[in-house]
Amino acid sequence: MIINPVKTNIITGFLGVGKTSLIKQLLNQKPEHEVWAVLVNEFGEIGIDAGLINGASQTGVVIKEVAGGCLCCAAGVPIQVAINQIIQRAKPDRLLIEPTGLGHPQEMINVLSAPHYAQVINLQASVCLIDARKLANPRYRDHATYRQQLLIADIIVASKTELYQHNELEVLDDFLHQLAISSRVLQGGDYFQSSAFIHAIYAGLNTPARNKPSKVNPLQRSSLLNSATAGSNVWFNQADDTPTPALMEGEVVCKLNQGEGCYSIGWLISASVTFNFDLLLQWGEAFKRPDIIRLKAVMITLDGILGINMVDSILHLSELDEAVDSRLEIITEQPLNSAELQQSLLACIENDDNNVLF
Repeated sequence: MIINPVKTNIITGFLGVGKTSLIKQLLNQKPEHEVWAVLVNEFGEIGIDAGLINGASQTGVVIKEVAGGCLCCAAGVPIQVAINQIIQRAKPDRLLIEPTGLGHPQEMINVLSAPHYAQVINLQASVCLIDARKLANPRYRDHATYRQQLLIADIIVASKTELYQHNELEVLDDFLHQLAISSRVLQGGDYFQSSAFIHAIYAGLNTPARNKPSKVNPLQRSSLLNSATAGSNVWFNQADDTPTPALMEGEVVCKLNQGEGCYSIGWLISASVTFNFDLLLQWGEAFKRPDIIRLKAVMITLDGILGINMVDSILHLSELDEAVDSRLEIITEQPLNSAELQQSLLACIENDDNNVLF
């Protein structure tokens, strides 16, 4: 039985703005006696961010990932099931929800604010990250989801400020003024490693959410209420946490997705397959171009487990502790040729007789 509602924060922002990096820093600062859960939603079909977060190997942290589109769609059913599972398993003191950068955070707030969540979820401050350099591009500035993320935020973080070169912060201030947004704005740069910044964010997480949910249409409200007709205890007994089947030795799986004007292509690759570090980096160089919105990966190489994160043609590498398989995903503005890309990717496999694919 849930005695105290779980403190819950939504951490949103467009693709590649640094949400996962911020969550990793927050997890590093969490109280030792507390258990935190992280629910990650990704646009593509291949879950990557959970592996990147897990690279820190914190204790008292439980991570659940839902890939393949907006978590809050379909009248909130996916998010209800996901929250059900992660709370039942972890019994966390705090839940951080990272929606996909192309998701609809207002719908998520509507779902979390439904009456049957009152004894389960204590919705606290929502955080929106924004790279103010993007405001020069109408594709971002005028995007409805981009604006909605800012409108629902209690705290706005100007991310990657170490890369700002002009008057980006003034432009951001003017843009927020145009939208009549008065939320607190914090500056975050250098992967949010400033202890003062993290402490300010952490303090902000504990404040009540100021933004109220918009009106939910009757059909959606009925769907929400019917999912928990007997109260929170019955709702928590409805979990269906079927594990994802493990890949067979040498197996390679390609998955595609599209929506909100974007396309994703990704691969799951058996842990028995080992990649050549140098060939993999050379392969990644070809994606440093404007139509590539994001490339991220967790790859098993002969030199160790490699975390890859590329945004705006800037490649960031990290060393991870463990991985159950290799995962790579590309998000683009235009569809890519999956067969050609897979052939070139598999050419980066270490030359070893044990690397047999199917």
